Amino acid sequence: MNTKKQIAVILLLMFAVITLGGWLSNVIGNRSSDYYHQLRKNYGLFGSVFEAVTERYVEEVDPDKFVRAAIDGMINQLDPYTVYFETEENDDLQIMTSGKYGGIGTRIGIRNGWCTVVEQPFDGKPAFRAGIREGDQIIEVDGESTKGESVSETASRLRGKPGTEVVIKVHRMGEPEPLQFRLIRDNIVVEDVNCSTIIEGDVGYIRLTRFGRNAGDEVKRAILSLKEQGMQKLIFDLRSNPGGLLETAVEVADNFIDKGETIVYTKGRWKNADRTYRAKTSPVLEDLPLVVLVDRYSASASEIVAGAVQDLDRGVVIGMTTYGKGLVQTVVGVGPNSALKVTSSKYYIPSGRLIQRLDVFNKGPRSVFLDGQDNTDTPAEKEAEEDQKEEYFTSSGRVVHGGGGVKPDVEVIPDTLNRLEFALLRQSMFFNFALQYVQNNPDLSGTINIDQNILTEFQSFLKEKEFEFKVEGENELLSFEKIATDQGYGASLTSSLDEIKKMIEIQKEKEFDDSIDYIQWSLEREIVAKIHGTEAGIITVLDNDETVQKAVEILESGEKYSAILKTNSGASS
Repeated sequence: MNTKKQIAVILLLMFAVITLGGWLSNVIGNRSSDYYHQLRKNYGLFGSVFEAVTERYVEEVDPDKFVRAAIDGMINQLDPYTVYFETEENDDLQIMTSGKYGGIGTRIGIRNGWCTVVEQPFDGKPAFRAGIREGDQIIEVDGESTKGESVSETASRLRGKPGTEVVIKVHRMGEPEPLQFRLIRDNIVVEDVNCSTIIEGDVGYIRLTRFGRNAGDEVKRAILSLKEQGMQKLIFDLRSNPGGLLETAVEVADNFIDKGETIVYTKGRWKNADRTYRAKTSPVLEDLPLVVLVDRYSASASEIVAGAVQDLDRGVVIGMTTYGKGLVQTVVGVGPNSALKVTSSKYYIPSGRLIQRLDVFNKGPRSVFLDGQDNTDTPAEKEAEEDQKEEYFTSSGRVVHGGGGVKPDVEVIPDTLNRLEFALLRQSMFFNFALQYVQNNPDLSGTINIDQNILTEFQSFLKEKEFEFKVEGENELLSFEKIATDQGYGASLTSSLDEIKKMIEIQKEKEFDDSIDYIQWSLEREIVAKIHGTEAGIITVLDNDETVQKAVEILESGEKYSAILKTNSGASS
C-alpha cells in the first residue's frame, strides 16, 4: 500500500472513531464539543505531518518505522507502564495471562555474558528429556549465535508453537566441543510457587515468585498441603515479586481474606475502570496467624495482597517498604498484529489509600496532561507528599499512609552486600563453582557442610578464574598511578605505591574473612540446588534469613503478633 493510501486508511479509521460520539463518551468520559474538536484537529495534523515527511523528506522514510517512532514518542510522555508492542514481543504477556507457553522447559539467565540454563530443566519437558543440564550456556538457536542477546531475546527464540522444532547448541563445562540438541517444543505450564515447606515446628512457608494465571490455585494447593502436614502459622514470602495480573492478586488474597471483604478497588476515566474486587470465597487459611514478607522489589499485585492483609488486620507485614506501583494496565488491540498496554486506572487498597509513587507521572513543564500543562511546579510530587501525610486507618484503627508503597508493620533491613559479595554474585562465582563441585563429586547427597576444605577449594577456583574486585579507594589509586606515570614522576613514587597496594591486598583478604558467613551459606544454597533442585536450595538458607527468622519469632509469640495488629507501635530490627 502506498503512503497516500496508508494515510487515507488511518484518517478514515480516526474519523470513524471520532464520529461514534456515544461510544467514545463511554471510553473517555463526558467531554465538551471543544475537546472533540481538538481531537479531530490533531488527528488531521498528525496525518499532514506524516504525509509531508514521508513524501518530501530528502531521505526515503520507512512508513512503518516512522509511525512506530511517533507512537513511542507519544507514550514516553505518559508513564513507564504504558507500552506498545508487536505480536512477537508479546511472549511474557501471554505467559502471564495464560499461565503457559510453547517452549522447551528451561529457566535461563545471564551468566558469564551468555544466556545460561540457571535451574534444572522442568521434569519431563523437552530440555529435560534431551539431557540439557543446569549451567549449559546456550550459544546458538537455530544456527544463529546468541552472543550479546538479552534473556528475553534468547527466550523468545526458544519459545514457539508446540510441536515445532528448535535446534540449540550449548557449551557445557568439561566438554571440549559444543553440544547440539534438536528439540520439539511442548506446552510448558509456568509454576508461580517455587517453595512450600514447614520450616520450624508448625510454621509453614510459601514463596510466590510471580502472579501468573495459576498463582491463586497454586497458593491454595500449597496451603492445603501444609495444613495436612500440621501447619498452624504461615509465612507468605512476596519479596522480589514484581507482581502481575490484578485479577490474580485478588485470587491469591482470596486465600487469606474473609468472604465479602474488599481487597482492592480501581478508579479511572474510562467508565468501566471503576470496579471493586471482593473476596469471593471463604479463606482456605481460615484464621491461622499470617505474616507477609515484602521488600523494595515487591510491586503491583504483591502490594495489593500485602496492602489488603495490612489494611484488614489479617496479618503482619514484615520487611521493607514496597516499590509503589498502584496503576492498572489494560491491553487494547490497535491492529492485526499489535496491541497497546495502557494505564487505565489507579488501584486503592481497603483503607482507601493509593500506594503509587505519584512522581511517575510527568506533570511538570511541557506535560501532555491537561492538569499539568506549562506548570513549572511538580504537582505529582506535591500530591505524593500530601498523600504521605494523610492518615488512613486499618480495620482495627491503626494509622497507615499512602503516597508510595506499603510500609511494613515490622521493618527489617538486611545487611547490604559489600564489594566482594556483590562482585561474587555479579560474576556468578557461587553458581559456577557449584556446577564444577557437583560435577567433580557425583556421589553427593543429603546435607552439605561448607567446611574449610570447600572454602579452600573455592578460593583456588577464584584464582583459577582470575576473579577480581576492587575495594574502596583502589580505582582512585590506579588513576593516580597512571597520571603520575604519564607526568614522568611515577618512578619516585613506586615504593610508596607498592606499599599501598600491599595494604589493599591485605584488606581484600580481610573482606573474605569478614564475609565468610555469607560465602558459606551462598555456597550451600547453590550446591544443594544443583543436587536437589531450586526449592531445596531455598529451604537450606532460611535459617540464615534475618527477615524469615523475625517472622518466626513474631508468629511463635502470640502476644507480639496480637500487639502489632492492635497498636501503632510496631517494631523494627
